[in-house]
Amino acid sequence: MWTILADDHATGSKHEVIEREVRVDRQEEVDHERIVGWHLASMTEKEAKVAEKLWIEQVKERAQLDAECTDGAVEQEAAWFQKAMSSIFDATVKKIRICARSGSWSNPDIKEWRQTVGREKRRRRNSERASRATAELQKSIRQSK
Repeated sequence: MWTILADDHATGSKHEVIEREVRVDRQEEVDHERIVGWHLASMTEKEAKVAEKLWIEQVKERAQLDAECTDGAVEQEAAWFQKAMSSIFDATVKKIRICARSGSWSNPDIKEWRQTVGREKRRRRNSERASRATAELQKSIRQSK
């Protein structure tokens, strides 16, 4: 989300201040690492079978929702489902964690911004090199005259 801030944030130029809000899901902190999910792609068949057995045990005595259930019952069921799946995945699948040195925090926006910054740095570096080379060439021409 973004908004243009009011005049009390004057910049002294014709530009306006844009405030950008980035929403991040709440994530559990564990020793400077954040658990962000599970590596389901690496799940083996054996782990899948164990997870399936655990799921069957979890839902065996659980009542099913019907067409006349209330919104509150649906919310409770959703919360239970999330908790049940988390406990099953915790027991069977490798967790994905993010720390300061991991690259898992990257996303397409960050990749694009990093590429843009890199291009700009290269452009500036190359233009500085070109101007230095031109200045050196002109200096050597003057010296040889």
